[in-house]
Amino acid sequence: MKLFTPLLVITLLGLAAAPCSHAEENAADSSAVQANLKQMEDAWVKALVSKDSAAVGNLIADDFAGFNPDGKHVTKSQLLDGAKNEPNTLSSATNDNMDVHVYGPNLATVCGITTEKGTDKDGKQFTRGYVWVDTWMERNGKWECIAEGVMESRKKK
Repeated sequence: MKLFTPLLVITLLGLAAAPCSHAEENAADSSAVQANLKQMEDAWVKALVSKDSAAVGNLIADDFAGFNPDGKHVTKSQLLDGAKNEPNTLSSATNDNMDVHVYGPNLATVCGITTEKGTDKDGKQFTRGYVWVDTWMERNGKWECIAEGVMESRKKK
């Protein structure tokens, strides 16, 4: 009985600690996913500045569904065509206030604000902002954006 009691205590402590270590492991995985998706969002705006539609295409799922700032539904090919044929020239685009929510091992959303600076087709400079939410899914070991909603943010008065 004396041997049984310490063994029982050790077993119970081990079982009690197991969920904690699993939670820490999930938190570490979640942090890695969050960092990865933020990097992918930054790569996306960088590709828009350089008009690299191939780089944007690598981030977006073939079955992508989204809404552009005009409220129009867009597919992957429509989004890429729009980026490729953009008449404005961007000098910079930056993401801010990105908030990542990981819902499972292969599903997450990223919300953020993007500020773009550049010149329009007539040479007039502009600064514009967008608020957006992207839904990301990991498929076959690769994270890809499966849905997006974008809205132009109102200018501060």
